[in-house]
Amino acid sequence: MHKIQLKYIDFDENQSPRDKGEAEHLLAHSTLKIMLWEYFGIENPQILKNENGKPYIEKEGVHFSIAHSNGLCAVAVADLPIGIDCEKLKPRGIEEIEKFANRFFVKNEIELLEKSDYALLDFYKIWTGKEATIKKLGVNFSYVKKIDTTKENLEFFEENNYIVCINI
Repeated sequence: MHKIQLKYIDFDENQSPRDKGEAEHLLAHSTLKIMLWEYFGIENPQILKNENGKPYIEKEGVHFSIAHSNGLCAVAVADLPIGIDCEKLKPRGIEEIEKFANRFFVKNEIELLEKSDYALLDFYKIWTGKEATIKKLGVNFSYVKKIDTTKENLEFFEENNYIVCINI
């Protein structure tokens, strides 16, 4: 079983990036608390972190993941390890995509991009897939080059100019 909720924030144009990040963080964590209560009956959960910074709850069969990006908060809860990530779709040039891919993507992912008719969308799918996998595994970012998203169990969806990825 896994459940996902997306919440949006309309920012004031004068808000600083720090204030925006804090607002997203608060919304994501309040959404998480509600979901943990609704689906697992957990009231006032104590959120702990592993050695790599992955948040968790000490209760068998309860897993969660949180992501936020440019006004979107994505929260997933599940009875098995799960990871979620989201990104606002923004234009990027092919040179920027290639430079980024050569730095962080594995061979299969680079080949997928090279053959793609929708390189920008596939770029975001690969990147959110990597982030969601890192969160699911509870590893640090240095693991990014070891992840091949073409071999992961990923679900993607687009909504309101965002891409969301879940690794189940």
